[in-house]
Parts: sequence; C-alpha cells; structure tokens
Amino acid sequence: MNKMLKIKLIGLCLLLSTFTFAQNLDQKKQQLDDLNKKIDEENKLIQEVEQKTQNTKEDISSTKSKKSKAEKKIKSLKKSESTAKGKLDVTMNKLDLANKNLIDLHNLCELEFNKLCLAHYLSKIYPEKKVDTQLLSSIIQQTTAEINTRVDEKTGLEKKKEKGTKIYEDLIWTRIVTNKKKKKYSGQVASLNEKLSNYEEEKKAADQRVNEFKSQAAALDELITKLQADVLTDHFTFKFSTAKLIWPANGTVIKQYGEHKSDQYRVSLLNNGIDIGLEIGSDIFAVDDGVIAFAEWYNGAGKLIVIDHQNGFHTLYSHNSKLLVSKGDKIFRNQVIALSGMTGSAEVPSVHFELRKRGTPVNPLEYLE
Repeated sequence: MNKMLKIKLIGLCLLLSTFTFAQNLDQKKQQLDDLNKKIDEENKLIQEVEQKTQNTKEDISSTKSKKSKAEKKIKSLKKSESTAKGKLDVTMNKLDLANKNLIDLHNLCELEFNKLCLAHYLSKIYPEKKVDTQLLSSIIQQTTAEINTRVDEKTGLEKKKEKGTKIYEDLIWTRIVTNKKKKKYSGQVASLNEKLSNYEEEKKAADQRVNEFKSQAAALDELITKLQADVLTDHFTFKFSTAKLIWPANGTVIKQYGEHKSDQYRVSLLNNGIDIGLEIGSDIFAVDDGVIAFAEWYNGAGKLIVIDHQNGFHTLYSHNSKLLVSKGDKIFRNQVIALSGMTGSAEVPSVHFELRKRGTPVNPLEYLE
C-alpha cells in the first residue's frame, strides 16, 4: 500500500510539475507578445520621427535656399541702389545748373529789356540822338528763345528726377522688405535646426529602447524554447499523418533555409524557413491537419497564420494578402487557408514558410514531398 501511495505521489508531482511548466510557458509567451508589441510601437515611432526628420531637413534646405536668394537679391539691390543714386545725383546736378542758367538768363533778359526801354525813352526826349534799338530787340529775342530752351530742359530734368527718385526709393523699400525676409528665414533655420536636433535625440532614445526590448525578447524567446522542450518532450510524437508533407504553395523557392550573406549590408542573415515566389492571390495550403493557433497581422510577417499540428510541430505562413481561417479553427491537410501576397516586409510577392519543432526552426525541405 505504501508503495502504491508513493507511486501515486510521484505521478501527482510529475503532473503538477508539468502543469507548472505549462502555466509558466503561457506567462512567458504573453510577456514575449507584450515585448513584441512594444518593439512594434517603438519602430512605428522611429518611422514617424524619421519622416519628421526628413521633412524638417527638406524644410531647412528650402529655407536656406530662400535665405540665400534673399541675400543675393539684397546684394543686387544695393548695387542697383548705388547706380540709381548716382544717376539721380547727376540729374539733380544738371537740374541745379539749369535753374542757375535760367536765373542768369532771366536777369540778362531783364537787363536788356531795361536798356531797350531806356533807349526808347531817350529817343523821345532827344530825337537827334539815334540808339540802335534793333540790336537790343534781337538780343532780347535770342535771350528769350534761350530761356524757353532752358525751361524745356528743366522740365525734362524734373521729370527725370521724379522718375529716378521713385526708382531709388522703390529699390530702398524692396531691400528693406527683402532684408526682413532674410532675418525671418534665419530665424526659421535656427528653429528648424533645434527641431531636427530634438528629433535626432528622440530617435536615439527610441533606438535604445528597441535594442533593450529586442534583447529582452531574445532572452525570453530562448527561455520559451527551453520551456517548450520541457513541456513537449513527453507529450508529443513529432510525427505527421504522412511520411512527407505537401508543399504550402505552387511556386518556386526563391530563398533557401539557413544563413545568407548580404553583400549590400555586409552581414549574414538567417532565414528560418523558405520563401516561395508566386503571383499575388495564389492559394496557400495547410501542409497537414492541425488547429489554427494564430491568424492576424504580425509585424514584418504581415498577415500571418500559425498552425499547431498538435504533434510538437508548428508551421508558419506569412506575407499573405488574405486570411481564410481564424484562430481556433480545425483545418485539414491540403485545405486552402490563405491567399498569397506581399504584406509586411516582403519585397516581392511570396509566401514565407517555416516548420518549427518544439519552437525551434528546422529545414522544411527535409520534410516536404
């Protein structure tokens, strides 16, 4: 009896241990989901900040260009002002000279006219004395004609002065307005540079948070894998309904399982599955019977389906354009579960297919027909 009781107690302990592992696994998976959501949120924030940074840089470039144009215009206006001022000064000097000449001519004309009047008066008093009034009249006529010419010249110079003054004043006003614009652009550039600096600090902080979350997620993922191994080892057969699995899509493998070197980024990238190229809207098939564990959008995977085959294996199908199943659905081998697409981080129309044993990726080609 004691022996049977011991056996029962051992069985109960094993059962409680397995239950505790499973419960702990669920908690860790939830923590991992929360971390992935945080990473996704931070990445969105980084994208927004990068877009704001790009827009601000474009605004700075545009404003600097406007400021540069304003500075060039001010320089040109100053030169034009100097030229206009010089022309105006020449016109005013000519006008002053014309006014002086007119005054002199008027005085001369008045003097000659007085002489003519005096000569006429003397001829009445002393008829025997002859005075050449004809010469005086001719001189007065010539002086009058010269006065008229000078008046016309003065009128022309006054009009030229008025026009030159307006041009000069307009140039001064335009330069003042342009200088105000230049100061405004300088202030805007300073403000935009400050904003750009804030965006760069914000992105730096977000990048740091992402790296921290990724580090936590990696550690948690490793722990989940370990917990899955502890829970699943004694409960699953790791066998499918047939010796070989059907292909998840009718297409061409465009990216193999394993490590790939990227010449562009000078790094090695790990592919946890295979990528099959095919037209958008093509059928995606379940490779064997199972239950839908996940069916919705997931970060760079786009529209993702995860099937729990309830034998220790899970299969993943990502980048779909449309999902035809929901979480909890029981599905069967060769059932169409989605339509292919190019969602998430996919660069070409394709389906990314993974096969995971106890949560660890394995080469699908070793299991496919």
